[in-house]
Amino acid sequence: MDDPYILVLLASTTGAQECLDVAASISRTVGQPLHLLHVQVGPGSLILPTQEQLSEYEVEHLDEREQAETDALADLAADWTRQSGLAASLEVVRGDEWRALRPHRIRASFVVLASPHTQPVGHRETLRAALLRAGHPVVMIPPGWQGTFGRRLLVGWEDVPPLRRAIAAFSPFIGRAEQITVVAVQQDETALAEARTSLEKLAPGATYKGVGADGRKTAAVLLEEARQAEVDGIVMGAYRRGEILNWLMPGTSTRLIQESTIPLLMSP
Repeated sequence: MDDPYILVLLASTTGAQECLDVAASISRTVGQPLHLLHVQVGPGSLILPTQEQLSEYEVEHLDEREQAETDALADLAADWTRQSGLAASLEVVRGDEWRALRPHRIRASFVVLASPHTQPVGHRETLRAALLRAGHPVVMIPPGWQGTFGRRLLVGWEDVPPLRRAIAAFSPFIGRAEQITVVAVQQDETALAEARTSLEKLAPGATYKGVGADGRKTAAVLLEEARQAEVDGIVMGAYRRGEILNWLMPGTSTRLIQESTIPLLMSP
C-alpha cells in the first residue's frame, strides 16, 4: 500500500506561502511527505454560490487568468521547496476541486488550504469539497497567518461526532501541544465532565472552561477565548447540522470559517 501524505491544496497564490509553511510543520510532526495540488478551473467546471455570476469579460479571460495563476504558483512552490529543503512537486489538473480530490481520498491524511473566501471566483468551494466530498480532516489557514502552529490549541467542545473525529484526527498535535484550552460555550458542568473524560489521557494538562454566550454567537465567543489564550489553532467539528442546513442558516462552522484569523483544524 502507498504511504500517506499531507495534501496541500493551493487554489491560488493568495495564502499559498502560509499554507506551505504550516504544511511543513505538519509534515515534521506526523512524519509524512507533502503533495501539492492546484486545480485549473474553466467556465464549464465552475461551482459558484447561487448569487454569484461571472461577467462576460471574466468568462472570456478565465483561461488566461488561470494559466497565469498556475505559472505563478509553480514558481512560488519551486522557490519554497528550495528554501525549505522539503521535496514537494506541484501537481496541476484541470476540472474542479470536487472531482480533483477523489484520487486522494485514501492516502491523504490531512488537507491544508487557505480560507476559501480569500480565493478567486471558481476556487471558493475548496473547503467544502475537502470536508464534505472527500471527508478529509482539514487545516484551514487564514490570510496573513505568520504565527506558530499546534503549540497552543483551543478545543471548541461539543459532544458531537464531528468534534470527536477532529480530536482523533488531530491527536498527534493535541498530544504534543504545550497548552490545550477546552471551551464549552453555553453548556453545563456535565459537558465539561464529558470533555475531561474524552481528553484526559490525550491531554492530561488541559484547562477546561465553561463560558456563557451573553447574547453573542458561539463563534464570536470561541474566537474571543482563542485570542485571550493566544492559541495558534482551533480544533472543531464542522457542519454537524449538515451541508444544506448550514447553507440555509449559517451556523458556528460557517461563521468561524469566515471570521477566524487563527488556523482551524476541522473534521466533518
